[in-house]
Amino acid sequence: MINSIAIKNVASYDDTGINLSDLKKVNFFFGFNGSGKSTIAKFLHNLSLSPDQFSSNYSSCTQNGYNSTNHYILTFDEKFTEENFINNENLNGVFSLNQANELIDNKISEEELKIQNIDNRIFEKNELIRRVAEDKVNKEKDILDFCWSKRSTFSTFTKFTLPHSGSRPNHLREIRSKLHNLPSSIVSLQELKDKYDLFYESDLKEVNKSIDGKLYLKIRRIEIKLQTLLHEVIIGNEDVNIAELINQLNNRSWVETGVGLLSITDTTCPFCQQNTITEELKKEFESFFDQSYKLKIDNIKLLQEEYIKLYESLLSNLLEIQNEFNPNNLLSNVYLAVQTLFNENKLAISEKLSNSNERKSIQSIVKEKANLSKILKEIKENNNIFSEIDKNKELLLSDIWIYIASECKDKIDEFDKREIKYSRISSIADTLVVKLKNDIISSKQEIDRLRSETINTQEAVENINIILKNSGFESFEIAEKSIENNISQYYLKRPLQSNEESIFKSLSEGEKNFISFLYFYQLCIGTDNIQTNASKKKIIVIDDPVSSLDNQALFVVSTLIHNLIARKGNANKPERQAFKNENIAQLFIFTHNLYFYKEVSFNKRPICTDYWHYNITKINNKSKIKGDYNKTVHDDYSLLWNTIKELKQNLPQNKNLNIVIANSMRRIIESYVSFIGYGNDSWSSLLELDESDPTYYIKCAFISIINDESHKTSPMDGIYYQKLTNEQPQVLFDVFKEIFRSIGKYHYEMMLEEEIV
Repeated sequence: MINSIAIKNVASYDDTGINLSDLKKVNFFFGFNGSGKSTIAKFLHNLSLSPDQFSSNYSSCTQNGYNSTNHYILTFDEKFTEENFINNENLNGVFSLNQANELIDNKISEEELKIQNIDNRIFEKNELIRRVAEDKVNKEKDILDFCWSKRSTFSTFTKFTLPHSGSRPNHLREIRSKLHNLPSSIVSLQELKDKYDLFYESDLKEVNKSIDGKLYLKIRRIEIKLQTLLHEVIIGNEDVNIAELINQLNNRSWVETGVGLLSITDTTCPFCQQNTITEELKKEFESFFDQSYKLKIDNIKLLQEEYIKLYESLLSNLLEIQNEFNPNNLLSNVYLAVQTLFNENKLAISEKLSNSNERKSIQSIVKEKANLSKILKEIKENNNIFSEIDKNKELLLSDIWIYIASECKDKIDEFDKREIKYSRISSIADTLVVKLKNDIISSKQEIDRLRSETINTQEAVENINIILKNSGFESFEIAEKSIENNISQYYLKRPLQSNEESIFKSLSEGEKNFISFLYFYQLCIGTDNIQTNASKKKIIVIDDPVSSLDNQALFVVSTLIHNLIARKGNANKPERQAFKNENIAQLFIFTHNLYFYKEVSFNKRPICTDYWHYNITKINNKSKIKGDYNKTVHDDYSLLWNTIKELKQNLPQNKNLNIVIANSMRRIIESYVSFIGYGNDSWSSLLELDESDPTYYIKCAFISIINDESHKTSPMDGIYYQKLTNEQPQVLFDVFKEIFRSIGKYHYEMMLEEEIV
């Protein structure tokens, strides 16, 4: 349980704050609205939140004793009603004690006592075995979850399903089988995705076309011949006179073409159209373009013609394949590269024929040999894949398992090392330890079975409906709406209502608070849907549970709280200081309602005697707390006098408290005059007062305010209101004393423990 708390630097608690040490099992807090009660309740509730939900408002507040492993905090406040009824109109599963629960509780107590006796007989090493076994279970779950999570890597493989889709243990077993013979080279994730796309997503089919290797060899042989001729400087007979002129023209092809146009008897030049062609000149041309020259040029032309045919055949061959098979545009790219090479080579051959005396060169088809070979390889691989598609899919599955196994290897190795450690520790346990451990497991299983029998939402709902009916709330009830995950869901309805529309929003505030508390009460005496909390002791925080309730409902709430704080027995002090409900560790009860405070803390009832009373007050916007074993609050009238007394002893300098002070004084005067039955009317203090007295109008303003303006402001009395709010607080105390000098001097002196001189 929580042993102590310190509240500081939040709301009305300054940096000094308050420290509550030696907290009891039952802690009663009384204070008026705004005194600082809810701040403490919210801090306690904050302890139950996860770290990411903690409020920074309580960063300076501390506690000692709370442990989330052993404790579970249940808080009732306005937020509880909002979260359980307004935001979610369906009740969460309510788990409560049924008619057989008292017997079950006794059996659970017997089993817990048996476990405690067994634990006392177990040596320290056996406790270590228990912790190791618990850790082993967690680590097994961790490794199963970790290995299972790797399946999500292949979630995009929508046309492919890994086996063991519903079994984590079988999934792990498959991974372990691959670890026995894990290859040194693991297929990458990208390769696996590519294979999946090829086997499952692509339109895979057999390719019947292939590159004609003979064409390649023929082109290669012609290239060699052409390369030799193109690299040779081919010139005519340099011994003739015309040779120097032809060389200066630097265009033998042009000259040779012109010579070919000459007829044997023609003397007209084909270029200038003059009769300049003589027999001697013809012989000069013929001698220059001799038989050797013509033979070489003819050879180039013949090779050129064959070269072009072969290349066009090769391009046509590539285009046919491209129309059928073009992975990643491989064929398209190679086709364009070969076409470009061919066009460049054709140009080089043409230039050689035009200028035979110039050396030319062509690019070899060898330049594209690698790409052509790659095409052949791709076609072969494609056809092999197509012919063995089922086998390839099996290989893909194997590669995926190997990939997952490689990703899990380190974690599994780490787990296996820990498993060896577990085995070594377990081996040191002797037969007695094993027997005792099995006895503990059996007892815990029996406890879980017994606790499961207490989870009966239907009986809980029936109990709430009975309480509602017996409390006079007959206009609504709780009914079952649906069952989800074997947990009944309920809603509020009118008794004769046929549809399932919740009527919660139509309830009054009092009805809402009452039904909310009944639901909260069922959580306190039973358990909730969160099974992890089932074995934890409850710390219950109840913050102002009777807001807007009538006296009848208030009495019911008080009675239910008495059930929560009922003591175990009367035989001895430990029993009187223990809770009858052993699932409850501690209660904190906060209220501003004096009647409820007296009723719920009535010590004549059989409640737990380990309790403490705290009174919370706020002066100068600073909260203070006093505590005692006996009640520190007696009644409203005494509280009003105590408030005036404390304010007078710690005279505030803030004029904003003037209305609060005046309101308290008004209630004292009204109670004194109306209920105590003696004294004079408050106006009697003014009968003998001289109107010329400077305090006359202040007293008039004060008396007007305490009779009227503390509740409402009247335009006729606005001047009095202004006078009161602008006066120093000491003036109010002086006027209050003067009034009681007239209507009850001795009563004033008794209540404030000071004389009126």
